[in-house]
Amino acid sequence: MIILIATPVTAHELSIYTITVNSSGAQPSDIPNGSLKEGDTAWFWMKDSTNNTSLVIEIERDGATLRSPVLVYQCELDENGTLVDEDCQNRFDYTFNQHNSAGLWNITYLKYVNETLTETINGSVFIEQDIHDQQPVEEEDEVVSASKYSTNQIIAMAIAAISLMAIFVILFMNEESQE
Repeated sequence: MIILIATPVTAHELSIYTITVNSSGAQPSDIPNGSLKEGDTAWFWMKDSTNNTSLVIEIERDGATLRSPVLVYQCELDENGTLVDEDCQNRFDYTFNQHNSAGLWNITYLKYVNETLTETINGSVFIEQDIHDQQPVEEEDEVVSASKYSTNQIIAMAIAAISLMAIFVILFMNEESQE
């Protein structure tokens, strides 16, 4: 258990990127490179208050397409603040798979007025691969390159060796007390 705790693991903190779609269009329609990695989430908010406007988001990669439900500006609530229509949504969340979503994704924003398509906005996002490997040890000369273990690995091995000796001492003391 101590070895697992002592071993360093590097990963990025999962993040959420927000895209707002209003009467001026998608802000931003193209998500800047370096903004999202595998495992991150994009939130698409419908903020166009024009009468009877709705929005559908299409996300496509390598020929596979996913469509959001129909998004509207505002959902009707009852006096308790509960949705009147359970299917009403004004935000679409998409989480990019943590293992195989790296690459270029096309995003299409389809705006409808009175259920008639009136505007199509195209955008994209490049999802970066999330690499969880440890940073390689820099090798400056032959003396350093002879060492295959990082400082953290040496500390972890020392803790493991001390723990193993402590286990043997405890077991040996336990046998003496039983005699």
